[in-house]
Amino acid sequence: MDLTRLLVFGATGTQGHPVLEAALEAGLSVRAATRDLDEAEEKLPGRVEMVRADLLDGGEVLDAAEGMDAVFFHLPVMPDEPEADRVVDNVLEAARKAGLGRIVFTTGGYCGDDMPPGDFVDGLRRLSDRILSAQTPAVILRPTLYLANLVWPHITRQIRDYGRLIYPPLDPTQRLNWTSTEDQGRIAVACLRADVAGEAIDIASPEALTGPDLCRLLAEVYEREVHFAPQTIDGFADSMSHLAGSAHVGQLLAGLYEGYASLKEGPLVDTDALQQRLGVELTPVSRWVRDRLGYLLSLYG
Repeated sequence: MDLTRLLVFGATGTQGHPVLEAALEAGLSVRAATRDLDEAEEKLPGRVEMVRADLLDGGEVLDAAEGMDAVFFHLPVMPDEPEADRVVDNVLEAARKAGLGRIVFTTGGYCGDDMPPGDFVDGLRRLSDRILSAQTPAVILRPTLYLANLVWPHITRQIRDYGRLIYPPLDPTQRLNWTSTEDQGRIAVACLRADVAGEAIDIASPEALTGPDLCRLLAEVYEREVHFAPQTIDGFADSMSHLAGSAHVGQLLAGLYEGYASLKEGPLVDTDALQQRLGVELTPVSRWVRDRLGYLLSLYG
């Protein structure tokens, strides 16, 4: 099947928008599903079809999927919440009824085979298994840590005011891959044409780094010395609870990072093999920090 019409949920957000941009660059026809059409009309190109659809509303999801070939989505809620199952139910039912040829789902957090069990990881694995076992051919993307997290306000404030990078809450010697959402977008679009249906694929951007390695890159953008001074897991839980307005979310995410810490090294992904297999060019972390982070800081502080 020639998959040329892509439905993107969360098309104005951090994860959906790069998919939309990559799809347009690849010459695909894109329908953006969003809960806020006014925002979409402000942010998205005129050649993008826009529809109002909430992933928690099965009728709206089906209407958005009609006439499309494929869909990209991620969870707008935590994976252990009942609403997460309802989102997956709605997408799978809409894909079946609309006759879609491909589902691309990003877990939004790493749940690779090397991760230990935990509420966050177990929830993502369970939902991923449901998607892969459904009637519509599907691909699961499992990103490592998002580089976009470096723009969280409390992180940028610590760097600007004190020259401290407090994230991620991991040992300074732990070497790991990061993932840019822009690369995730390119990979998601490549998965529409590659022979990867039925797979869960670990994704990342090139250049595995330790915290101090990352600090050296950040120092060039911030034009000041930056030291790696990671929060404790408990401190990270408190920060996430405050940002999300939910102690449950904070504890759930803290459990995810406890899983990262248990790896000692990693998560690590063979990005050379990933690029070769999918035929995509991914952005090294050093280039992302130099070219993209400065732009994001100008927008978000």
